[in-house]
This record gives sequence, structure tokens and C-alpha cells, in this order.
Amino acid sequence: MGSPRFDPSRAVKFDLASGQIDADGSRVVIPADAVMQLWRAAGEDAQRDFGRRIGTEIGRQIAEQLETPAEASIESVLEHLGGHLALLGFGSLSLERWGQALVLVVEGSPLDDALIAAVLEGAIQRGLGRDVHAVPLVPSRFLMTGATGAGRARGWLEEGVRWSEVIARLHERGDA
Repeated sequence: MGSPRFDPSRAVKFDLASGQIDADGSRVVIPADAVMQLWRAAGEDAQRDFGRRIGTEIGRQIAEQLETPAEASIESVLEHLGGHLALLGFGSLSLERWGQALVLVVEGSPLDDALIAAVLEGAIQRGLGRDVHAVPLVPSRFLMTGATGAGRARGWLEEGVRWSEVIARLHERGDA
């Protein structure tokens, strides 16, 4: 039997009489620019913790919905991850494969790439139990890799190496 498909029906419940929003727990709807203003004012550790906390909640929901997420196909996991990102208004998720490298694309997000990267890391860590790093390559594209690959990729990007060349170099070293 395959993994269950993402089902957004009744995922978010608005109780206007009591002024509450429920999506498997209390939620709030706030303007994206307010989130980003707070994000930018926070220190680097607080930023990463904030994004990972959001991602961890997404990952928890994915793990519950898929029951055995480690056995689910990458397409099924991404369908659920993309659905949750969309429900939060974080953008539309797709996947690009570059050889062994996985690049997640989040289009239409009102949030900074650093915040989206932290959300993706938290979601995959909690949902699949895999320690991954989301390295922003160019706007809205995130290389999903391990710690060694992430360190190398960030270094090369800081040196001005094009992102396609970064992926090629990681392949050569077996870090893609």
C-alpha cells in the first residue's frame, strides 16, 4: 500500500465565534512583513531556532500523516511537505534532481530564503529523522545535503562559484 496523499480538507479550522484558528494546535494568521521584521531583528541563533521550530511542527505532522515516513517515497514526502508549506502561505514546493543532488525549490514565498532554509531543515529532521542542511543556492533554490557538503557549498558560494558548479564539485567529492 502506498503512502496516503496529502489532504488539506479540514486541515485548518476557523472558529470565528471564539476568535481561534486550529490546525492540529492553536495558530495565528499574521502579515508576512511583520514576521520578517521580527526575523531580521533577531540574532542568528534565534533566527535558526525560530525557523527550525516551524519546520519541526511541519515534520511532526508529516510523520503522523505518513505513519512510516522513512519508507515513503520522496515524492510522497514532498507532497506532504509542500502541502504544509502552502497551508502556511510559505510558497509552492517542487524538487529538482541534479544527479545525486536534491534541490528543493520554494516559489512565491514572502519570506527570506534563510528562514525557508531553516524551516526545511526542521521539517526533514523531525519528519524523516535525517540531519540535513538546506543551503540557499540562488533565490528560492535550496541544496539539501549533509554537514560536510553544506560547509563546502557555502564556502564555494561565498567565493562566487556558480551554483551549478557547486553541485558539480560536490558530485566529484561524493558529497552531493
